[in-house]
Amino acid sequence: MDEPQRNPGETTAEPAARPAGDDTEQVPPARPVIVDVRDLRKVYATPEHKVTALDGVTLQVAAGCFTAIMGASGSGKSTLLHLVGGLTAPTAGTILVEGHDLAQMSDRARTIFRRRRIGVIFQEYNLLPTLTARENVALPCLVDGRPLRDTRVRVDELLEIVQLQERADHRPDALSGGEQQRVAIARALLNNPAIVLADEPTGNLDSKQSRAIWQLLRDIANQHGTTVLMVTHEAQGAAFADEVVVLKDGKIIGKFEPKGSADAALVATRYQELAG
Repeated sequence: MDEPQRNPGETTAEPAARPAGDDTEQVPPARPVIVDVRDLRKVYATPEHKVTALDGVTLQVAAGCFTAIMGASGSGKSTLLHLVGGLTAPTAGTILVEGHDLAQMSDRARTIFRRRRIGVIFQEYNLLPTLTARENVALPCLVDGRPLRDTRVRVDELLEIVQLQERADHRPDALSGGEQQRVAIARALLNNPAIVLADEPTGNLDSKQSRAIWQLLRDIANQHGTTVLMVTHEAQGAAFADEVVVLKDGKIIGKFEPKGSADAALVATRYQELAG
């Protein structure tokens, strides 16, 4: 049989050879793990009683992944987020963020690491009322001793990402709740953190503003490769995530992948199947 005709200078890439009988699909390389939590325990003890908030949690979060943590009140989801964020120390276990073990750090070392490598978004926006939106976004740099002029370009880029460039000189009392939370998100992104932690970020917002915040977090993960770990009790919010982790009584009882589908009914059904 004649060889197929080729244009002058044309080359063709031959597919990589596979062993005979190997019909497995080619899969993309795995993304690096940003957060690696192993056998994590947190116990709060008083002379009267002891409460086990986390009981042997093991979890990995890959780079660029948007992960939601769901669970009933008291399940340990906020405790897990606070431990990953270095806001408190574990009773036992390992918390690796970019390979750094927060469990072995002093309080001061964790504080510095969090300021430089972890972005945190709280339910309460935690903005300083006397500062403008631009100044609030720049706050981590100011605390770190860097002048505002050195970060002005980065701050303005972030305000554009969260669609607040025209509100940059407004103080918090002149912003809506949703706008204040977007300022907080921009602030969390300032230092190009390894991971952004969001603790019930829409707890004080109405449904329209909440959806805008969830979509913004989804877009940040998609378009900027930012790793997001969010605690929520709302199926609508968890539906924007790549993966949902379900906690009960301080343990992970299951996981599933809505893959950013925004299908709240699917998430609610799967959550009920796992949590009961």
